[in-house]
Amino acid sequence: MDLLIKNAYTRDGKLVNILVEYGMIREITGKKLKEADQTIDAKGSLVTESLISPHNHLDKVLIGDIIEPNESGTLWEAIQKTWEVKRNYTAEEIYQRASQVIDHQIKYGVTHFRTHVDVDSIGKLTPLKGLLAVKEAYRNIIELQVVAFPQEGILKDEGTEDLLYSAMETGANLIGGMPHNEFTPQDSRHHIDILFDIAKQFNVDIDSHTDETDDPNSRTLQYLASSTIKRDYRERVSVDHICSLAAQNDYYASRIIELVKLAEINVITNPGTNMVLQGRLDNYPKRVGITRVKQLVEAGVNVTAGQDCINDPYYPFGKGDMLEVALLLGHAAKLTTNNEINSLYDMITYNAAKTMGISDHRLVEDTPANLVILHGVKTVNEAIRKTPPARTTIRKGKIISKTSLTEEQYYEVEKPKTKN
Repeated sequence: MDLLIKNAYTRDGKLVNILVEYGMIREITGKKLKEADQTIDAKGSLVTESLISPHNHLDKVLIGDIIEPNESGTLWEAIQKTWEVKRNYTAEEIYQRASQVIDHQIKYGVTHFRTHVDVDSIGKLTPLKGLLAVKEAYRNIIELQVVAFPQEGILKDEGTEDLLYSAMETGANLIGGMPHNEFTPQDSRHHIDILFDIAKQFNVDIDSHTDETDDPNSRTLQYLASSTIKRDYRERVSVDHICSLAAQNDYYASRIIELVKLAEINVITNPGTNMVLQGRLDNYPKRVGITRVKQLVEAGVNVTAGQDCINDPYYPFGKGDMLEVALLLGHAAKLTTNNEINSLYDMITYNAAKTMGISDHRLVEDTPANLVILHGVKTVNEAIRKTPPARTTIRKGKIISKTSLTEEQYYEVEKPKTKN
């Protein structure tokens, strides 16, 4: 079925008509095009490539409603609180919670997802089975990548290494890690070695939670980056959070950023969660909690942004709207110039696509028609500032979601009387 999107603004400010045939963008032009099987009049709204959610924990979403609150607000209490639920996980209830969040994110314009799923001695492979069921159910609607994530450590959680191998055999797409959650620096390095061994054996990418702490002495990123180079795994490694980089001295941090760039590692920052979790032990002034986003971007590192958590012990907020995530990051990282605001949008589209290994995620001719129409706004600045609720989501040329907004005004404003 052909699709015509007319009267749409692109990111460069051009008013265009877009013709989609067989799921591909065939023509983008300022000229009038013939009507198609389906026609959407964008009425001067912004149309871009669809949004991407590169970091989430779909096995944990919405458990905030059924668990005791995280009283300290710290990462470590959040992990412990999750044990209570994880022991009683079923694949069916994980499927229900994850599906609910995915449905909401589709309405917000997201078509590509990456989720981490706990693999450990507590839940074993039950969370993975729940999310693989989600992946199968949504296979014709979205792209979902699943990362096997050893939240509890590998060496200090006996049996997890074997479970990670089983997770890869069962169908996980990437291997994840959390090397700073081990007893010693030596164990942290061994943790990273295990990640590369598994990645090499199954020929998959690595996406590792790394140095998610305010502690300046947490330095697993350096070993992970150097191992990426030595193991010839450039462009195949992503690191999440790396909060400790902001706590380290400027000289050391600059060296590590250069190393991350040299290793061609993707960085995923999660502004909402880390602004809430980090700095809890600080007196005043309190740290913002996120990594050195500006420095990383200026160094040419591929940086993207994730939702991370939605209503769980780690983060009681969140709804999966990537425009909201970009807005939070703009505040936290002080990205406020026009170029910086455009870079925020890149982080939830182009940059996220690169992180997920998607090479053709752009609004250009002869690419898959994975698009979002942001009704009522014309520019990226407006989109991030207003986070418009009315959106149309298109996946491979097919409309998969359309959200409209009805507004009623029940008052009149009296115009001031002017004197001649």
